Amino acid sequence: MPLRRIALAALAVLILFLGGGIAAGTKWGNWEPAPSLALDLAGGTQVILQATSRDGSPIDGDAMEQARQIIAQRVNAMGVAETEITVQGGTNIVIDVPGTLDQATSDALRQTAAMGFRPVLGVVAPEGTGEALPSDGGGSDGGTGGEDGTGETSQAPADPSASQFDSLVGTDPSLAPPPTTPGQDGLAHPAWSMEWLTPEVQTELMTADCTDPAAQQERVSAAAPDEPVVACDPDGTQKFVLGPQVVAGSAIRDASVGSEMTPTGQPTGFFVVNMRFQDDAAQDFAEMSTALYNGEGATPAFAIVLDGLVISAPTVEEPSPGGEASISGQFTQEQASQLADQLRFGALPLEFEVASEQQISATLGTDQLEKGLIAGLIGLALVVLYAIGQYRALAVVTTGSLIVMGLLAYGILTVLSNIPEIGYRLSLAGVVGLIVSIAFTADSFIVYFERVRDEIRDGRGIVAAVDHGWRRARQTILASDAVNLIAAVVLYALSTGGVRGFAFVLGVTTILDLLVVFLFTHPLLQTLVRTRFFGKGHPLSGLDPAMLGRNVPAYAGRGRVRTGSESRGRGRGSRAVEPEPRLTLAERKALAEREASGTGEGPAPSPPAPGGAGADHPDQTGEDN
Repeated sequence: MPLRRIALAALAVLILFLGGGIAAGTKWGNWEPAPSLALDLAGGTQVILQATSRDGSPIDGDAMEQARQIIAQRVNAMGVAETEITVQGGTNIVIDVPGTLDQATSDALRQTAAMGFRPVLGVVAPEGTGEALPSDGGGSDGGTGGEDGTGETSQAPADPSASQFDSLVGTDPSLAPPPTTPGQDGLAHPAWSMEWLTPEVQTELMTADCTDPAAQQERVSAAAPDEPVVACDPDGTQKFVLGPQVVAGSAIRDASVGSEMTPTGQPTGFFVVNMRFQDDAAQDFAEMSTALYNGEGATPAFAIVLDGLVISAPTVEEPSPGGEASISGQFTQEQASQLADQLRFGALPLEFEVASEQQISATLGTDQLEKGLIAGLIGLALVVLYAIGQYRALAVVTTGSLIVMGLLAYGILTVLSNIPEIGYRLSLAGVVGLIVSIAFTADSFIVYFERVRDEIRDGRGIVAAVDHGWRRARQTILASDAVNLIAAVVLYALSTGGVRGFAFVLGVTTILDLLVVFLFTHPLLQTLVRTRFFGKGHPLSGLDPAMLGRNVPAYAGRGRVRTGSESRGRGRGSRAVEPEPRLTLAERKALAEREASGTGEGPAPSPPAPGGAGADHPDQTGEDN
């Protein structure tokens, strides 16, 4: 099967796949059949966050910019939604979210408190008894209570480690941990020491109700880093007592997702979260992980606390002396990615509260969108008219390629809009990118067609000219699109908002331009030149050698001009080369006699035979020497 047919078939499959996927998603997956619109075209939600410093000091502009970048990373990590995040007034961060603010984005915007790592001293069931422990801390008695109303939970512990914890908070001195040395950073005891389980902490543990995590969340968020806390998990299924903070969340340098491997190096099908700390915090984390691994703490686990909630409480399976750790737990890729995003973007240098949240109308609206689309159609029509005037019937290739380009761009942007992890939205800047892509696509056609026509002018046959012209045009097209793609990537990485939307569309359409040229334009032209209309050089085909001026002298390089006869002589297999003039038998005899007698004169050559332009051999002048 010829390569041209394979290319056209592959393109057809791609278009059908996109169309079928969009149709199936619209019918069964709550997809929208068109790209979602961005803030400037469809309106959205505006959230204003007001900043306050934790120690009451004046708010620094650098801290506000760092906070803006972290919030932008949080939101953008959820998809390319062209969210606009700006600093206003020195203490406010204004966030404009396209469309309706979904719950996931709303939660991400409100997660503005600090994140920290604390050792887990114990875990119990989430319910609170509503009664305090005696001041001497006794009465637990292995998890059974008497009629004196001591600290009994309403149901069995939610975690096996709770049984160990329940015994440790009792009055039996034989179950207490070994004596500990004073802690680092001014702490009276190491953060994982059971000395932090004071009667006050035990009372809070038993009275706190984690079936409503929000109530306890505020108390944990307001607690000092050097104090123990009682925290809940986001689902309200577990209640933790935690030691003082060992490492702040801002000390995390990076967090990424990787595949979980068995000891033999085989993937398990689950994912892990790899995190790396900054150098100044790596030693503190290494000390905590080593102590928990060696059994110096109440439990071998530490908790990651974000906004007063325990988002993860992994068990230490081996120390982390180099400040690097891996969290596993039979995570799916989505769960691991969510935890990695929380680790990377969880810590903010300031505290924020939502000052206002309101719906905003579209600044440009559908009217501007319609005008943008009309401008694109006008540009498309002008390109088609130019192609008709310049390339005659070859304009069908240009028009077909632009239509295919439009279908692919529409399909790709629609799919990207409906994928939650990406969430692309089309802005007016994106519409501009689509209009500009028409010019880039037309430029690729012009380069290709002109290379083919140059080959025909140089004397090649039409079929051979298409193949040779493609080899010459391909390098130019690749170089041009490579420059456009590099510019789009750099612009996308360094910009925000609408400019980023323009860069995104520019990059997508540049890749699509290569697909269209390689899978449609070139294979289609190869197919057309094998028809009589194009292959014989019909005057309306745009490939007529006579109209292209094959007999006109051409520049040959280095100051030399190639004549028409020289150009025709290079055309192996060309159908526009004149044959050698024929002599009659009498003229040949007379010529032989004159040459024998030494006169050197010969009869004038006969006129060229009719139809000589269709000969398939090199041109001969027919002149005598």
